[in-house]
Amino acid sequence: MVEKLYECSDCEKRLSCNTHLMVHQSILTEEKTYECLDCGKSFSCNSYLVEHQKSHMGEKPYKCPDCEKSFQHNSKLVIHQRTHMKEKPYKCEDCGESFSQNSFLVKHHRTHTGKKPFVCLDCGKSFSQNYYLVIHKRTHTGEKPHKCPDCGKRFNWNSELVVHQRTHTGEKPYKCPDCGKGFNRNSNLVVHQRTHTGDKQYQCPDCCKSFTQNSYLVKHQRIHTGEKTHQCPFCWKSFLRKSGLVIHQRSHTGEKPYECPDCGKGFIRNSSLVIYQRTHTGEKPYECPVCGKDFGTRSSLINHVRLHTGEKPFKCPDCGKCFTQNSNFFIHKKSHTSQNLMH
Repeated sequence: MVEKLYECSDCEKRLSCNTHLMVHQSILTEEKTYECLDCGKSFSCNSYLVEHQKSHMGEKPYKCPDCEKSFQHNSKLVIHQRTHMKEKPYKCEDCGESFSQNSFLVKHHRTHTGKKPFVCLDCGKSFSQNYYLVIHKRTHTGEKPHKCPDCGKRFNWNSELVVHQRTHTGEKPYKCPDCGKGFNRNSNLVVHQRTHTGDKQYQCPDCCKSFTQNSYLVKHQRIHTGEKTHQCPFCWKSFLRKSGLVIHQRSHTGEKPYECPDCGKGFIRNSSLVIYQRTHTGEKPYECPVCGKDFGTRSSLINHVRLHTGEKPFKCPDCGKCFTQNSNFFIHKKSHTSQNLMH
């Protein structure tokens, strides 16, 4: 038998009997004469004030016997202990889902009713929870209350700050069960795991190529549309990707953020630094499958393999002569240019 619940018209709290509802509503309407001297918050009785003041003192006298976690209020301890006992006494009468706290049930119930009682006074947008309204208001005020103690960067959400701080600590708590690689966000782990499963759920409608992330699909589709949304403010050259624009702008600013630890030489791209460092280490990771010769760069290997295959992909449009390397083709083109100038 489903227990009947009585809902408060003011805060939507649901109680098991009408008597409890009446007591609850009288608490909402009664005068609050006990004021906290630290923050100005008022309470209807002194015992509530005493409990509240513990939040300022940092006092947490109620300790969980199972995990030793401490709480300011006994009611919070009772709710916490349900996580150990797996107890969920508050059941949704619409779908049967159960919750450990009545407040969770109240919030869940709005998914059935569609009720959004918390309205933004600035733009009229409504929310199912007051917490979301508080966060939304920051888009109007520009407030970012969560500050990184290491670099001073600010965030709207504490969860964003927690993830950001991992860039300073190097912490990567989300480990891939297949290869052990760590990630600072669970969402990044989920995307990574698709490389193991082969799951590519985002498909291009133009060429049917599939991708593990929607962002990769969006970038890919610009190849078909020719859209270049990222424009350089110095020369107005446009790029498909923001990363391409960032690298290009360094040619204007002279910035070379990637420095060789051996000789101090700077590079615009990290990939250029990696290749250059091989001149110090002597590393040649690219091996010719035909003759076994090693090369420091992939492009050098590709040019070398053409000596075996005879491939000459660079064809002169003026005389039809072909070349194995683009650099040789470019030099050859100049001979036609000089001939045209002479004539």
